[in-house]
Amino acid sequence: MRRKKKITLALIAVLFLLATLITYRIYLFVKETDYQSLNARHIKQIETRLHGKTSYTFAVVGNIRNSMRIFEKRLVPLIKENDVDFMISAGNAVYDGSEGKYRLLYRGLRKMDIPYVLGVGHNEMENFGAGKFYRHFGPYFFSFYLENACFIFLDSTGETSFEWQFPWLRHELEAAASCPYRFVFLNHSPFPLSGLDSDNTPYVLEKDVSKDLQRMFSQYGVNMVFSAGYHICHETVKNGVHYIVSGGGGGLLFDRKQPYQFVKVEVGPEQVVWKDVTVTGWQGRWREKLEILKLFLHSFFYMNLFNLLLVLGIVSLVVLRLYALILRQEHLYRDFNVDEEALSQKPLRVAMFTNNYLPFIGGVSLSIERLRRGLVRQGSVVKVFAPTYPQPYTDVDDTVFRCPSLLHARWAFFPIVNIFSRKIEAAFKQFDCDLVHVHHPFWLGKKGLRLARRRDIPVILTCHTRLERYTHYFPFPGTVLKNLVAHFLIKHFANHCDAIITPTLSTEEYLRNLGVSALIETIPTGINLGDYAQWSPSQVQTLRSQYIAPGERLLLCVSRMAREKNLDFLLAGLAKARAWTSVPFTCLLVGDGPEKKRLEKKVAAMGLQEQIVFAGSLPPQEVIRCYLAADLFVFASTSETQGMVLLEAMAGGCPVVAVRASGVYDVVKDDYNGFKVAESTDAWAETVVTLLADSEKLAVLSENSRVFAETYSMERITERVLTFYRRVIVLGKSKNG
Repeated sequence: MRRKKKITLALIAVLFLLATLITYRIYLFVKETDYQSLNARHIKQIETRLHGKTSYTFAVVGNIRNSMRIFEKRLVPLIKENDVDFMISAGNAVYDGSEGKYRLLYRGLRKMDIPYVLGVGHNEMENFGAGKFYRHFGPYFFSFYLENACFIFLDSTGETSFEWQFPWLRHELEAAASCPYRFVFLNHSPFPLSGLDSDNTPYVLEKDVSKDLQRMFSQYGVNMVFSAGYHICHETVKNGVHYIVSGGGGGLLFDRKQPYQFVKVEVGPEQVVWKDVTVTGWQGRWREKLEILKLFLHSFFYMNLFNLLLVLGIVSLVVLRLYALILRQEHLYRDFNVDEEALSQKPLRVAMFTNNYLPFIGGVSLSIERLRRGLVRQGSVVKVFAPTYPQPYTDVDDTVFRCPSLLHARWAFFPIVNIFSRKIEAAFKQFDCDLVHVHHPFWLGKKGLRLARRRDIPVILTCHTRLERYTHYFPFPGTVLKNLVAHFLIKHFANHCDAIITPTLSTEEYLRNLGVSALIETIPTGINLGDYAQWSPSQVQTLRSQYIAPGERLLLCVSRMAREKNLDFLLAGLAKARAWTSVPFTCLLVGDGPEKKRLEKKVAAMGLQEQIVFAGSLPPQEVIRCYLAADLFVFASTSETQGMVLLEAMAGGCPVVAVRASGVYDVVKDDYNGFKVAESTDAWAETVVTLLADSEKLAVLSENSRVFAETYSMERITERVLTFYRRVIVLGKSKNG
């Protein structure tokens, strides 16, 4: 168990790391939203700053390659020292075209006090970077003008065909004929440099393209052509045109002959001159190697830290998952050294957690109360952790701990418990239980699961409710989304429990289809058959006489008046039954809920006041008398996991007509104790009408219903639950060693 806790803590740590990384990445994208068309913005700044001036200075850098530490610490101070008005990058400013590299470049360049313009390079296009460059900086080829000069930028990366660029370039050079100076910038060198690269170097233009460009540059009197292909600064003069390689502005320089540098261009009224400005101060070979190592580590961790940690996090999750699976192999067989006989003789101490309980009348609260009574009768010690209700109610003994409530949700008819109250944990610790039985996959159920896990106590969940049928209570829109949330909540919670109790086989099938891998046992809710013997035939007849005359039939429906109970279908079916039969009947609706007033108005509008009576909420004993008095139990809900009221009605000798659905399917046997029909008001009403007219059939179904209900006696069910409890405890002891 200690290893399991360590794995859990490790998983939490890894998930926290991944969440932090993803949050940080989202933060960067949100924070740096205004990051578009930087070239256009900076060109405007340059034009404004140099308006009317014929003397200015600009710097040309190449191959920064995201080496922002070198650029900021070595080149930027030198650029400021040389009193440069603006800066131009001839390309390869990033290491590759990923979004993270662009953002790293942007964060570094914005620390400069002067505007800058980026030309596109080969590196900018890598890793699908073309779209990012276009969005963040602008077009791949463009131009701008100052008072006495034209600046033309070409795309030599191959992203834009020169068949497009040549006509445009010719037009630009013709338009700039009156400018004293014409400067061209491109990433690739027009020709290879002797002794550095062969003719097929990737930093050099194709020969045919280079010849056409050189011819055009010479024809239109271009003064200087700047490129960034190499890490050294070099000038070649051909046909009066100065071809200048700008050198290295960053990156890893392993050759001491390749310094960090930039080209300073001074433009004046009469002439333009340039010079190579080199970073000085290299102090020995070992200092250089240390600098290179620092650059490499800085680039690796600063630029790739997110991806590195993300990969490590994912790998860690996989490793921890595999390790957890390996540990589980140790417990594929239970530990037969556990003394099961001694355990079976020991009274169990069971803590139950529920979001609703008495005095709230509902299927879940009544089911829990019956199980509690059955367990106590067989010698177990039970503590129910339940909400405190606003209405006065006194528990019969100290087996119920009332948890403090934050508020009462009237729409859901149960209080919201303060699950952070220390009183709950103190009472749980004092009780010292053997097993925790939770009845909901959220709120108090979640609280019970946490408390049990802290003390290595087994946890069992009873799946009482089809949660997806209650998603209209979720405070956000979207039915499909809410259903997904409901299914995920059940699956996630159930797989964290040691075992599941399902009231019907259809519910077990649902959980398996959902992907629940925990131990599942189908144990229906029991019925206390002794409660039915307290009513005499005369008392039952008295109740019938309150609602029907001799010769009439009494129909009964016990249900909470809520949307998920499908009561509009029931009313529509009863309206059709009244129209299709001459047998007089009255249907007694027992229960309360948020839909009651609306349903009463609907009954009045349908003219069914004589056939449908709202009896409201009745004590459980009075409900039993209703079961005994009724001729037929009618039901329309499709949200049940078991439909406990169906078994209760059968125990009173009341056959059932219900809509075919989960829960109903498992307990209603056609033509034996009732009928389950399709969700069609016609089919449902036709079945009701047929039975109302057939007294002999009703009598046979009634007797069969009593016999069927006896198999669900509280004594039998409690014994099955206790057996399952002990099995789960034994398995828990085996796993914990």
